[in-house]
Order: sequence, then C-alpha cells, then structure tokens
Amino acid sequence: MTRLLFALIAATSALAGCGTSDSGPHHGWVLHSQVKFFTPDLQTAREPLPRNTFRLFFPYIAGDLYGPATTGDFIHPAINADYTFEIDFNRIHQDLVRSLQPTEFSLEYLRIDPADTRIARLVPLALQPDGIEQVAVADWIDAVSHERLMLVYVDRPSRITGALVRDEYTIRYNVRAAAPGYVWIARRLTDEGEQMYTEVDKPENVVLALTPPQLPGAPPKSSQVRTGIPAP
Repeated sequence: MTRLLFALIAATSALAGCGTSDSGPHHGWVLHSQVKFFTPDLQTAREPLPRNTFRLFFPYIAGDLYGPATTGDFIHPAINADYTFEIDFNRIHQDLVRSLQPTEFSLEYLRIDPADTRIARLVPLALQPDGIEQVAVADWIDAVSHERLMLVYVDRPSRITGALVRDEYTIRYNVRAAAPGYVWIARRLTDEGEQMYTEVDKPENVVLALTPPQLPGAPPKSSQVRTGIPAP
C-alpha cells in the first residue's frame, strides 16, 4: 500500500511539472531577424555599414520599459553575411530570470497589475567594434509597415496602464499580456487622436533597423531608451 501511495505521488508530481511555463522549450521564443539600414524616419534604405565596423549588443532593462540597460548580453547571436541572425530566447531564459528585478517604472504614471509582475525589455544596441559608443540607433520594426516595436518579457499574465496628458496631447499605455513570455508593443493612433502603446501580434517579419546616431541637442527618438521619456 505504501509503495502504491508513493507511486501515485510521483505520477501526480510529474503531471504537475508538465503544466508549468518552464517545462520545455517555447516554440514561439525563437526570433529570426535581419539587420537593415534606414534614414531616421525609417522610410528610405541606406547603404549597409560593413559588418566589421559595428557590433550588436543585446542587454535588457529589468523592471522598467525605459532607462539604462541593467544586464549584460546573454544572447551573442551570430550575424551572417546577409546580416540575418537568430535569437533563441529559450537558451538564455534562466540568465534572464536571474536578472529580473521588481518593477519600478521611471515614468510615474505607469502601473502594472499584478504589482509583483517582473518585466524586462530587450534593447539592442549598435556599438563600436572595440568600444562602447553607439554607431547607430537600433529599433525593432515591422518589415512591412516600418512601425517601431518594443519587445518585453513578462513573468506572468499582467497589464500595464497609464496616461500622460499635456494640453491637448495624450499618451496612453494599455498593454495586456495573456501569459508569461514575450510581448510585442507598438504605439498606435487611436480614433480619439491619442497615442496608445498597446500589445500587437508578432509581425511576420521583424527587422532590426539601424539609423544614424542621435546628433547632440536633437530631440530624442522614441527608440532611445536611455532618456526615460517616450517621444511624441
């Protein structure tokens, strides 16, 4: 009888383990992308930089959407001769989990529910081959629409909300994550004329767009995560 009881407990534990989010590889966690070069408005293609003149660095901002990166590069993807690359987020998941921090938004009007949700935004950088200065601004974009995107990891189903109202200009956040994992976020214009950050389906083709670096004194781009303030 005792042996039968132990066998039942073991079987139940095994079944429970199969239902966890980290029980095996997530097939949707592999990103195939390509580096492409554009003018700052993302509308006109530019001559590619030679591969030996820059390096890609893939840190995360843990606990926020904006601000300086808080992790190193766990990813280190190989950039092929045609500038394509692949990221398997399953491979680096445990490194990311160890780097997660409590969510404390630098924008005071942002909220997340549940409050103990932990997030991390992947912020690719294009740097000098042997230095830390940016040689280009890097953005995830939809290859068809050229819409800028954020890629954010959340550790549980959650929702990010908030609004910034200045005179007649409004930026809202209404981002829903239905499950733990990665969420693509875009900024859309609503019927009321407001700017809305919201979750979107993963585009069929995602490009890592490189545009010329920011000139001193110029207004910040929406992709520049170090400012902590999304641009209009």
